[in-house]
Amino acid sequence: MTPQQQMIVDSFNSSTYVDNRMDVQHTPLYDTVVLAAAASLTPLTSAFFTNVGAASAKTVALTNMSQANRLPAPEAFSILSMRFRLGEDILRADMLDIINGFALRFFLGQKIYNQAPPWYYSAGGGIWGFSNVTDQATYTNGTPSRESMHKLAIPMVIENQMNFSGNLEGNALTLGAVGIGGTGATLQFLLDGLYARGVQ
Repeated sequence: MTPQQQMIVDSFNSSTYVDNRMDVQHTPLYDTVVLAAAASLTPLTSAFFTNVGAASAKTVALTNMSQANRLPAPEAFSILSMRFRLGEDILRADMLDIINGFALRFFLGQKIYNQAPPWYYSAGGGIWGFSNVTDQATYTNGTPSRESMHKLAIPMVIENQMNFSGNLEGNALTLGAVGIGGTGATLQFLLDGLYARGVQ
């Protein structure tokens, strides 16, 4: 086994991965929640990986999930990093309320496997820059660089057909006036890692 093949097997460390029967690629899983101005941000309205598939009307720009809270058989995913992105047009007051008033939670089954304030999950991406126009501003969660994204010390594996989800936990927050882009808040949760799919 080559060192790269061994790294892949070690990343999954599970019975799901079978050598020569799974196609493994480094690609993310992600989902986006878009809330309008004056909407209420709660654990329910911030549910990630739940409102997906054809009925959600989400494009691939918003999610690459096809089933709610699970991967199609026989797929599995080894999570190497978790990233949380706030849409860059969010109002500063709303951003601060979310960053300081909520915890981002990630569940495998019914168990919380990762929980911390949103600022902990630096996105490592997004628009970056400055403007001297007084009615324009952009905000991101961290510096947009690979080095600043939140990496896990120990990979977490989403086993085949295992339920997983994420949300923001905190007191209900009513989002303020419309941001520059016309929405109250765009929230994106991205799991970066190794995606194992059946060989076709």
